[in-house]
Amino acid sequence: MAELLSEPEIAAELAAYNVVLPPKGLTQLRTYLELLVRWNRRINLTGLREPRDMVRRLFGESLFLTTVVSFRGWLVDVGSGAGFPGLALKLALPELRITLVEARRKRAVFLQEVARTCQFANVEVVAERFETLVQARQGLERPAFITTRAVNINTELLSAFRQALGPGGVLVSQTTREIADRLVALSDDWKWAPSIQVPNASSSVIVTGTVK
Repeated sequence: MAELLSEPEIAAELAAYNVVLPPKGLTQLRTYLELLVRWNRRINLTGLREPRDMVRRLFGESLFLTTVVSFRGWLVDVGSGAGFPGLALKLALPELRITLVEARRKRAVFLQEVARTCQFANVEVVAERFETLVQARQGLERPAFITTRAVNINTELLSAFRQALGPGGVLVSQTTREIADRLVALSDDWKWAPSIQVPNASSSVIVTGTVK
């Protein structure tokens, strides 16, 4: 079994992403990491196996979003998987209200366990498809942000994002350059900011779109 990193070692890995967590955040990250390593042996939450790679590729890249976007209010993370980027953002932004949408039930159970063990407040886990959730909550409160990581956003899903957010709502997606360019081309209902390269990840960018 790979040895877990110490909190100082975790902090050193995060520095490459211009992220500094408070002591409580570092403690929560180490707890989250321990759960991820343990559960990953059973339900394959991520293809990464080394804790140092998990800290960089999952936590570091997710927390890098806080240097790009000023998150506030209510955020919905779609296709959360093991909680990236949505649940990881709680490490830096404990006041953020987050809904994690993950249709695969075993992964949803993992997310609930992380939120409980790390004592994250204002975290909701929804084990269903996002399109179904949008229809069920039609006419209710709208989130300020939607986040995704490694989600193949097609026209149907982009339309569901727009419907859920409403005017002024923001989509923040960590994706490939190819998908980012495709999204920017679909500009009728969105205003897209220039893509931002993710540090130490040549194939990954962050694209941000605001509903017109």
